[in-house]
Amino acid sequence: MGKDYYESLGLKKGASEDEIKRAYKKLAKKYHPDVSSDKDAEHKFKEVAEAYSVLSDAEKKQNYDNYGDAYKNFQGYEGFGGFGRGVDIDFEDIFNSFAGAGFGFGDIFGGRNKRDLGSSIKANITLTFEEAAFGTTKEIKYERIVKCGECKGTGAEKEKFKTCTTCNGQGRILRQQKTPFGIFQSQTVCHECRGRKEVPEKVCPHCHGKGLERDETKLDVKIPAGINTGNHLRVSGKGNEGNGGIGDLFVVILVEPHEVFKRDEADLYAEIPISFTEAALGATIEVPTLKGKADLKVPSGTQTGTIFKMKGKGIQKLNSSGHGDEYIKVIVETPDKLNKKQKELLKEFAEQEKLAKKRRGFFKKIFGKF
Repeated sequence: MGKDYYESLGLKKGASEDEIKRAYKKLAKKYHPDVSSDKDAEHKFKEVAEAYSVLSDAEKKQNYDNYGDAYKNFQGYEGFGGFGRGVDIDFEDIFNSFAGAGFGFGDIFGGRNKRDLGSSIKANITLTFEEAAFGTTKEIKYERIVKCGECKGTGAEKEKFKTCTTCNGQGRILRQQKTPFGIFQSQTVCHECRGRKEVPEKVCPHCHGKGLERDETKLDVKIPAGINTGNHLRVSGKGNEGNGGIGDLFVVILVEPHEVFKRDEADLYAEIPISFTEAALGATIEVPTLKGKADLKVPSGTQTGTIFKMKGKGIQKLNSSGHGDEYIKVIVETPDKLNKKQKELLKEFAEQEKLAKKRRGFFKKIFGKF
């Protein structure tokens, strides 16, 4: 069939007139070169407009449905964008649909295009392990773009303006392009006045007519408890300024490692050495927590590598009142320096172990016969 006009509009064959119109408006708004950042916007916009020029005409649509590309051989075909009716593009209707996003047709051709909106900024902040665990307030310094203090963002010396001669005070200019389908016309924001309809009599010497300047900003940022590396905080309205609005500041968190604890989300992990006798006989030992020391009961016969859970001793969960747990892994240390008395006691202990092993072997032989 060649080009599939229904597919171009994201529709199935047999779509109604209202469905065709709605699909066209949606895609024309999305791909119009003056508002789209898509690198293929102009090509896609032409495809959408061509499809609509055929499917919105009852006679062309019927011939296209019946004969595909051969519909061009039938009376009534006028080409795209060139001869006779061409395509009926209601730009105001399309751009007024932007109203739900906070601006309409007047904004698009009145100077508020997306390039005027302030951009967002990313800033890194480094916290200690404890600051991230308990929360804090940190002052950060960063550079941002703000409206020029001399001209108040107008770009004009003494805020004096004159009518733009490029668009004759219309704020927009007519653009014509030759295409394989004929001459395509569209309106675009005036590049000289950027849709404002007027230009400075003299540009501001401070910002050279840009209306913007760089500024070093200090800001106190509240850090919530439980935050971790890779988390970010969004501070609205603290990014770069533009003529159409202000961007946001995104604070990216980096947390320094701790000399004792390792962290997994809200849980803490630590390794604690204990003596041979503490492991063998059992003991109550002191272990570190983020809020100070705590007692941990080690039962007799504890083996090296045993992990004990201390419920609720971990970090506060982000945006919650709950806490994680702390896990203590005990490492039994073998003494490397023993005095004479200690050596004698260990030797006696070893002899007792040998005797116990012989006894177990004796009973195994006896009872193994039955």
